[in-house]
Amino acid sequence: MKSRIVFLIPCLCCTALAQQPAAPPAQTGHIVNNVVFMSPGEKIAVNLAGPADGTALSVTEEPDAKKATLLLSFEREKGMMLFTIQNRTKYRLTYEAGIRVPKRDGLYKTSVVPVEPSLSSFESWPFPIDQLALKNFSFSEKPASR
Repeated sequence: MKSRIVFLIPCLCCTALAQQPAAPPAQTGHIVNNVVFMSPGEKIAVNLAGPADGTALSVTEEPDAKKATLLLSFEREKGMMLFTIQNRTKYRLTYEAGIRVPKRDGLYKTSVVPVEPSLSSFESWPFPIDQLALKNFSFSEKPASR
């Protein structure tokens, strides 16, 4: 009887470990299915590829920041969260963002503004954010001058 119990306990433990969900990719700051996941304190360089016609672009991480089309930074600054995005292309960039906040499940959509060609944009929030998710990047031609 004792040998059966000793055998059963490791089997149950292995089964329980196999059923636990894998750590979310957002904790590593990598790109999954064209979604960029960032945690506070991370800086990521990415490349975007695709036409400037408003369709979704493919997103890849770029190891050499000098070659990246976008530089992303997510920081905690004096009790606020600050996201910086630098657009190094000749196109207007639009994207969507979601945030994960402490003690809440899931991502919540947050508003962001388009980033004009060769410029940077800053987004800030007055509360803690555990994770930032960016998706649906698209290029459009530079808007006409007024």
